[in-house]
Amino acid sequence: MFSKLLIKDWQLLSPAGRVLVINGFTFNLGFYMLLPYLADHLQHNLGISGWYVGAIIGLRVLSQQGMFLVGGTLGDRLGYKRLILLGCAVRIIGFTLLGVGQTVPILMLGAFFSGFAGALFTPSSQAYLASEYQEQKSRDKVFALQSLMSEAGMLLGPLVGLSLLYVGFALVGVVSAGLFTLLLVIQWRFLPELASQRNTTHAHSKFWKQWGQMLTHKAFMQFVLCSSVYHLLFHQLYIAIPHEIRVVTQDVSIITWVFATSSILGVLMQMPVSRFVESHLGTARGIGLGMAIMGSSYLWLNLSLPWIPALPFIICAVFFSLGSMLVFPLLGAYVPKFCPPKELGSHYGLYSCVGGLYAFIGNIGTGWLLSSTNIDHGWIWLGLAGFGALSGALLFLQVTNHIKNQNLTF
Repeated sequence: MFSKLLIKDWQLLSPAGRVLVINGFTFNLGFYMLLPYLADHLQHNLGISGWYVGAIIGLRVLSQQGMFLVGGTLGDRLGYKRLILLGCAVRIIGFTLLGVGQTVPILMLGAFFSGFAGALFTPSSQAYLASEYQEQKSRDKVFALQSLMSEAGMLLGPLVGLSLLYVGFALVGVVSAGLFTLLLVIQWRFLPELASQRNTTHAHSKFWKQWGQMLTHKAFMQFVLCSSVYHLLFHQLYIAIPHEIRVVTQDVSIITWVFATSSILGVLMQMPVSRFVESHLGTARGIGLGMAIMGSSYLWLNLSLPWIPALPFIICAVFFSLGSMLVFPLLGAYVPKFCPPKELGSHYGLYSCVGGLYAFIGNIGTGWLLSSTNIDHGWIWLGLAGFGALSGALLFLQVTNHIKNQNLTF
């Protein structure tokens, strides 16, 4: 049943849509082959000190999250296909340098290129996909399908990377770069230039005026500021969950089970959940409920089961994944409601940039709270649940009113 529905959804995609959905899988496959093992490689294989390891990893994040707006604006002006191809080319260089590099300057350069590549192709890929599907229900479905494929790449990437590590980390870097080389060729050959962007590369206002208009667009900024809580909650999978697992169980292998549970559920349940949203909940309730469930999933970490210490973390992953499946495709598909088609890249760029800022602040804040011996961790989980519930309620109200006003207009 699942495979038949998946094939049916795949057949409904346009040729460009199929290439872009494959992007989601391949991007994550190549990314998660290398990145989960990078810090360990730098510290134990190359003997680089912890400060430099943090700087290298931090530079990759900063060069991606901080440059999303630039990448999206360039996509609007130069064409989404060009920026997607350029991003692939830059990531080929970055992953190759990370794989074979032996010195800190080379590794820093590889980290910068790897992150900047994401800033180039991610907003343009989202904007192209949104432009390809103008009708909201179709857009919701195709974003859900891309999310499913991204989860599949996230699941398989670490497994492939782990198998290649037995040969050496350099092979991981080269194979990851090879995947992006293959993707570059496929997109150059089969991804058409978006019709609306042909011969319009100079028909744009000055970028700082466009950025100013976005920042003063009250409805859009309200949506961005509320929806970016998703990124704050999501990135706790990389900070709060591993830290708590080490504190409670001293068994770091549970981290793998948490990620595997989340990814497997995403692959198996994303499309059924999205169909349930379409037929029973609608966009506003889907977003509100999804954010609330994501936040409340952390409350399961208050549960103590000494005989099955992994169970609270697995339950947390199940509810977290369910909330993410509800909300993530809807958020990405709703951004075009706030802008003209020719400015999609910039709006997706700002949306991702603010999300990265939330993740950065959230990681620092949560890391500081977790390291404190005077704070009961239960208050941290309650705070994350509160953020999810508050943002979910505000998004529900905004999207409900936005849809109501649109219906009145028509």
